[in-house]
Amino acid sequence: MSAVAMRAEERASKTLDRAAYERFLPMVRRTAMRFARRVPSHITVSDLIGYGWVGLMEAYQRADVDMPAGEFEAYALYRVRGAILDYLRSLDPATRELRRSSRKVADAIRTLTGQSGRAPEEDEIAVALGVSVDGYRDLLQRISTGGMARLELLDLDNLDVEGANEDVDDGVGRRQLGAAVADAITDLPPKLQQILALYYQEDCTLREIGAILGVSESRVCQLHSDAMHRLRAMVGRR
Repeated sequence: MSAVAMRAEERASKTLDRAAYERFLPMVRRTAMRFARRVPSHITVSDLIGYGWVGLMEAYQRADVDMPAGEFEAYALYRVRGAILDYLRSLDPATRELRRSSRKVADAIRTLTGQSGRAPEEDEIAVALGVSVDGYRDLLQRISTGGMARLELLDLDNLDVEGANEDVDDGVGRRQLGAAVADAITDLPPKLQQILALYYQEDCTLREIGAILGVSESRVCQLHSDAMHRLRAMVGRR
């Protein structure tokens, strides 16, 4: 048996023992609770935790046996979040249409940026999509309301990042993607950067952000969705 085959067999035979269960339970529960605050009330925390454990088991199955503990924890978190997201995405067939619309917005932003060498204005994006500015804002809001405009849903797993090594493993690739997103955030307009900081770092609600910025909650929703699509356009190329 080749060395590669032996390592694959070792990975497949790994199981989650009691010690590992107790070690990772807080991480799985914490991740599930963070999602639970952002999803409809009929989706239970226990469901999210269950799918989180599926992700953890996948991490155990796929990680190299000699992966350092710290690196595995980061990889496991990535897998836990991914499994929960896959579950959430599967709940409503309408999300597929919203994801297609989201890709179209990002593609339009990417194309316009390449043509003009600058970030496009919303009226330019609207024209590229064949809708009015109000129609574009409504689309952004529907994408956001449908749950397709969160930082976790940028489809980073399916994006090629400029300068990324295609031969790296999932953990390294995810770090490259994370670094690319962090760099891209600094290129957003200050207001959009502020919205992301308030929403993801300070855990402010859209209503609270609106009060801080002096705009409506729906406008914050649109601006947040706009920021997500600009990030996606900057980070990846499809």
